[in-house]
Amino acid sequence: MTHTAYFIKHPVIAFVLNALIFIIGALSFFSIPLREYPNVQVVTLVVRSSYPNASAELIESSVTNFLEDELSGIQGIDILKSSSSEGVSFVELTFLPGTEMNQALVDVQGALGRVKSMLPKEVHEPNVERKGKSDGMPFMVLSLASSTMDFGALTHYAELNLKNAFRSLKGVSSALVWGQPYTYKIVLDPQKMYDFGVNADDIYEALEKSKLSLPVGKFQNKIPTTLNVKLSSIEDYENLVVKEQKEGGEESSTKSPPIFLKSVSRISLETDSTINRVRINGEAGLVLAITRTSDSNPLDVSKLVHEKVKELEKTLPKGVKIKIVEDQAEFIRASLDNIRSSLLEACLFVLGIVFLFLGNVRSTFIPLITIPISLAGSFIFLKMFGFSINLMTLLAMVLAVGLVVDDAIVVLENITRHLEEGFSSIDAALIGAKEIGFAIMAMTLTLTSVYAPIAFIQGAIGQLFVEFAVALAGSVLISGCVALTLSPMMCSKILKNHPKHIWPFIEGKLSNLTISYERALTYVLNNRFLMGIFSAFAIGATIFFYCLIPQEVVPKEDRCFIGVYVPPIAGKNIDTMDQKLKEIEKIVSALPEVQENLIFIGNWGGNICLPLRPKSERKRSAEEIINSIRPQLAAFPSIDVWPWSWDSGLPGMDNALSGGQIDLVISTVESYQDLFKKIENIKKIIDDQKMFKGAHHDLKLNFLGMLIDLDINEIAKLNIKPKQIGKMIEVFFSGDRSLTFQKDGILYPITLEGPSYPWTLDELYITNDSGKRISLGSLATVRFKAQPKELIHYNQMRATTLSAELFPGDKIEPAMEKLFSVVDKNVPAQYRKSWIGAAKVYQESSMTMILLFCLALVFIYAILSMQFENFMDPLIILLTVPLALSGALFTVWIFNQSLNIYTQVGLITLIGLITKHGILIVEFTNQLQKSGIPLLEAIKTASKLRLRPILMTTGAMIFGAIPLVLSQDAGSEARQAIGWTLLGGLSFGTFFTLFVLPALCLSIKSRFKKRVEAL
Repeated sequence: MTHTAYFIKHPVIAFVLNALIFIIGALSFFSIPLREYPNVQVVTLVVRSSYPNASAELIESSVTNFLEDELSGIQGIDILKSSSSEGVSFVELTFLPGTEMNQALVDVQGALGRVKSMLPKEVHEPNVERKGKSDGMPFMVLSLASSTMDFGALTHYAELNLKNAFRSLKGVSSALVWGQPYTYKIVLDPQKMYDFGVNADDIYEALEKSKLSLPVGKFQNKIPTTLNVKLSSIEDYENLVVKEQKEGGEESSTKSPPIFLKSVSRISLETDSTINRVRINGEAGLVLAITRTSDSNPLDVSKLVHEKVKELEKTLPKGVKIKIVEDQAEFIRASLDNIRSSLLEACLFVLGIVFLFLGNVRSTFIPLITIPISLAGSFIFLKMFGFSINLMTLLAMVLAVGLVVDDAIVVLENITRHLEEGFSSIDAALIGAKEIGFAIMAMTLTLTSVYAPIAFIQGAIGQLFVEFAVALAGSVLISGCVALTLSPMMCSKILKNHPKHIWPFIEGKLSNLTISYERALTYVLNNRFLMGIFSAFAIGATIFFYCLIPQEVVPKEDRCFIGVYVPPIAGKNIDTMDQKLKEIEKIVSALPEVQENLIFIGNWGGNICLPLRPKSERKRSAEEIINSIRPQLAAFPSIDVWPWSWDSGLPGMDNALSGGQIDLVISTVESYQDLFKKIENIKKIIDDQKMFKGAHHDLKLNFLGMLIDLDINEIAKLNIKPKQIGKMIEVFFSGDRSLTFQKDGILYPITLEGPSYPWTLDELYITNDSGKRISLGSLATVRFKAQPKELIHYNQMRATTLSAELFPGDKIEPAMEKLFSVVDKNVPAQYRKSWIGAAKVYQESSMTMILLFCLALVFIYAILSMQFENFMDPLIILLTVPLALSGALFTVWIFNQSLNIYTQVGLITLIGLITKHGILIVEFTNQLQKSGIPLLEAIKTASKLRLRPILMTTGAMIFGAIPLVLSQDAGSEARQAIGWTLLGGLSFGTFFTLFVLPALCLSIKSRFKKRVEAL
């Protein structure tokens, strides 16, 4: 007794087994976390070191180089990048796949401990942070406005009351206040400093010593006691003693009244607008940026934040209003809702096509019961492997709706055919299930094995698609189990002895189609050379369409978020940047699709962020909106303006969001000046030959820098310390913000500066220990020179990034070859070239997908060889796969899609789907041959009898994919990519299965038979 016969004769066991699968799957569903995408683990750490007021060159030589030398010895580093800019150094370490985050943190902390003593003592202690997906864009942005508070008070209220309120919510990683904080502004009077003989470093040291808290034991051995030396009011600062005076010079013991800070400066508590500025819809404002943890449920986090906002609105001070201006969860929610709708639509489409073919409610119910059981069963696999419910796994389930009914349809159709021959329900089920059992197992294992290679792929691509693969393969495995246990049992109990089609007209058309197919197949088998010509044409078409279709990493998603970035302007301050952005703001504010207008300005440049209305409420896409304002933005003189759109949210590929732009890092051990000359020459060549839509690089040497040379011998004679001169120049030329004060436990900067007008060295005086005043102009000379704003290292070499913007329709691979070629010809051989961003991800994903495609074919061939116990039948089945690709690529081309990781996954899925059809024909041909039927007749009979199940399963899969291609809402771009691939591939692939495969089978088997007979 076969296993299928066992379940037919033991219906309770079949029912309970499948019911348990459904129940366990449903329980698993409620315990699986929900995310937008799979949790891709890319271990990247960032070391930040602050050296106030130091130039980029000084930062590079005295901080970044030492950090890189020590950090480069850590095991497992893949890429080591650094950025040295004014006052700060960033070193970014990206580790190889498989590296443990905790071990990487320990190693980096150990390296920082060893290098600390090598850094200048003015450098603040380096800190290390984990770089996550949220670093690029906050998850939610809240605005705060007040008609009763100034910005300093409003910022302080947010820091004190709102920041921790949101940070304490489950799933929230951080809550940052972006506004204009308080600062104690201490404006020094150089004339009074001269009169009193006070230097800037005297004031700095007095302020530094004034913030002191020391433990001094326990009072009566019971009460912990702390010595508190802190300044807490303007009066405290004004009365701070900055220097003691002695009558008669330094040798006298007679003291004069001390010099107070108020004697040489003006002190005020102000709002600081010189570092950062924020505007919301044209009005100065404040925002609260909320990021979430990588493993949190985005919808739950959003819900908690919304609830907290409603709660806080009741307790806000009079005149203060809080508003949510950006919430990524809205797009995620819309995407999930759309894919759920696609899932429901797929079920309805599959229901319709199955009922159309079967024309019987009882018969239709049998394959449809497979859908809920298989989908529920896939949750068991997701739970087992610790995966989540996300857009990738839900996409897999939409596809699975059309796949999981296949096996049940094949079983049902075969049993129904035996019922029509006059067998009883039980006998028809026993005979039909036995005949088709081998084919069901082969088809199930074949489709499942397609995704097996993904388990061996490391990096972001492997982590991203392994959950998709497990969800789809798991549902297919369960569907095979249902087809071999529940479906035969239900056929034996539900089907009548003589099932009739509800619409005889459709049954007649299907019968006529079978007759026509038999005639056409006879002609094809008698003229097999025509199929050879047609197959050669199809293979040529595959190559032709592959060359025509544009390529990209992922399809550009319209995530309802665009913006404009303006890099720092050489020689200009934040006021100039603010004025320039106001001009750009007038342009973008006129866009009717813009929902909010957020502007952020700092020493890093300016960024205008524009959340858009939902796709359903506007006619233009985000890309079209960006293109409409490009000409106006390009017309701004003397500044760079870079419009951008948020194209994708794929984890592990955040640096690939540049869309139609490719980035090549050029690195060398030569000077930045040499590198600048070569990169400028390359840019000129590109622009002159119009090789790309545009090109730019990030190495800017046109920022004005000042060098002050000291006469070290002269200052030694005058008993003056270099740090005294340095602090005086720092305070009067740029201001010192390295000291802090506390207000209600919140840290704010102290600004120590001179009056606002420009100073010269001749106007500044230093008082030495003897009381003598010396002009700095007599001790130092000033030189001006061009210097970089930012210095980039890539793997410890000086580097710049050359970015090229592609023309619409350009393929990324030829563009990469063209850019690499022009760079390679115009730089010395020792220069290194490295792709980053979209180009790097494309390069890695292309190689990965080619490997996956080849491995999928190998795995399927191995599985089929073991099942058929020969090497010829699997070869016949797989020969139609390349032919089916022509249909997929033609459809992708005709509907203006691109070749990306979604279409490539669709092509890999297509391998398994097309081989399922081949298995039905080849396996039944073998059965007929074993019963004594000649080869030609066996192929004709097998093809004719398997026509209806092949058409039914193809129809189910095609109609299951239709909701994907019809999707137009949030996240539809990725679903359309894979949907069109499967739709075209299945349509053309079915034709090849029905005509080309029988011809190949006849040719190969007959030749093999002749060789055997000859032996």
